[in-house]
Amino acid sequence: MPAHRSVDRSASGYIPLLTLSLIVVLAVIGLARGVWLTNLHNGLLALTFGAIGTYVALQRPRHRLGRLFLATGSIEAIVFVGRQIGHDGTGTRADQWWAWFGVWPVAMALALTTLSVLCFPDGRPPTRRWRPVLAAIVAVAAFCAALSALWPVEYDQVGLTSRHPVNGEAPDTAIALWSAIAQPAYVVFQALWLVAVAVRWRRAGAVARTQLAVLGTATAVSVVALAAGLVIWATPRPGILSAALVPLAAGWAVVHGQHIATYTALSWISRAGSGSADLPTGLARAVSEALDAPAATVWIGDNEMHAVGVWPESDDLVPRTTLAALADQADQQIRTIANGAEIFGALSVNRARTDQLSLTEQRLFDDLAAQGRFVIEHIGLSEIAAELATARVDGRLTGLTPRESEVLELMSRGMSNSAICRELHLSIKTVEPVVSSIFAKLGLQTDSTLNRRVLAVVAYLRA
Repeated sequence: MPAHRSVDRSASGYIPLLTLSLIVVLAVIGLARGVWLTNLHNGLLALTFGAIGTYVALQRPRHRLGRLFLATGSIEAIVFVGRQIGHDGTGTRADQWWAWFGVWPVAMALALTTLSVLCFPDGRPPTRRWRPVLAAIVAVAAFCAALSALWPVEYDQVGLTSRHPVNGEAPDTAIALWSAIAQPAYVVFQALWLVAVAVRWRRAGAVARTQLAVLGTATAVSVVALAAGLVIWATPRPGILSAALVPLAAGWAVVHGQHIATYTALSWISRAGSGSADLPTGLARAVSEALDAPAATVWIGDNEMHAVGVWPESDDLVPRTTLAALADQADQQIRTIANGAEIFGALSVNRARTDQLSLTEQRLFDDLAAQGRFVIEHIGLSEIAAELATARVDGRLTGLTPRESEVLELMSRGMSNSAICRELHLSIKTVEPVVSSIFAKLGLQTDSTLNRRVLAVVAYLRA
């Protein structure tokens, strides 16, 4: 069985690159009309969102963050070129329509920016409870965009003198609605950036917190700039201009976060120490954290698989499985652990295949699988199942009582004391003395740094 399935990324790679090319073309067309400082921030936003979105999309083709950034960059590019032509035009009907395209999509661009921040860095909202908030943001932004598309409620704020192509003047009702909904919504949108970062911070690990700190700093600057602009100059332009910091910070955080995650994952064994007997759990934890997966498992066996390292740690029994069954699970991604053509283990992570691993993550997963070979060979776990079967035949387990041999076999399958109790229908007060007796007969003294459950099997079988 191959270590992993090859993924054809050609089609998924063309779309981000074509989108970025379109954004660059629109930016060049807009700049050809001259430099209008009032509109320059939209060109900057288009290029930054487009470039960072393309990078993320190429790394992880189905990652929502890359799609959101690309969509934001595309809208900002349309706004930029529309305003450039509308501002520099001759007042023709075509120029009026270009100016129109340069105004009303702003609300949607800000909404997409907000969704990008709320879904940073994994492409999902902070919690399920945030889904109605995301829906409300889209609804409010769509209403504001429709209001601006029908009447020139924003023209004075953005400095356009061109006539609105749909309605030349806005009724008092439209102006009142715009003042009551649009401007406060812009403030609320950007205030939500900080709230979302704070919520994620409470649940995040070390790498994610570093990323969130960078993004939080950029969003704080943008929120302060927006509030100051509205209060002092009655315009959201300073906040919109400073929003260019958000994709730049996000892009830097994504790259920096990948570097930290890679270093942390590949150096885990140095921190654990090669003498540690709990290396399988350490490897499972490194895989889980490096690939941003909720759980990971280290398995031994060439076909029938036994779990020897699980993260997060649990007392629940992990059922035996086969390599083929693991490969068929849509919510699992696996790498085999092999010595040449001989397979004697596997790594699996709970991460749907629709959420493709980036190129960096694929290489990292391969490297961790190579470390898995060292882990399994180092502590002799690859020999446990075969040795147990042989030992039961030739009588090498006669040093233990039948009950101790039975408990030792269950220990070799990775079962905790509570799981052994359920398997044998015994109480914990009965099983714990048996386990202690096994340790004593094998000469394994109490040491919190060692996994005596593993050494109990390995030491006895090698004696």
